[in-house]
Amino acid sequence: MTTVSRAEAELVVPRNLQRKAGIKPGDRLKFSVAPGTITINVMSPATYKPTKAELAAIRKGEAEAARGEFVTLTDLLHDLEHNRRKRSAKTARKVSR
Repeated sequence: MTTVSRAEAELVVPRNLQRKAGIKPGDRLKFSVAPGTITINVMSPATYKPTKAELAAIRKGEAEAARGEFVTLTDLLHDLEHNRRKRSAKTARKVSR
């Protein structure tokens, strides 16, 4: 397939060529340029790699859960709500005259 480049338009890769190359919407693309050549490569999705401290915390949590040391969601929410409320001494209501 050939086309003519125009000064006022951006270069567009036709949909059928994208399909043949396996480029899907949302893919990350890497462009490499050399004189007379543009190369487009699909980048692999970025994967998150946990730190050593995060891996240790995950292992610790999994071991506690295996031993049965866990808190249910209901208990956690109750604890959070209980700690959020501040207890204060009751005061008499002020009455306007």
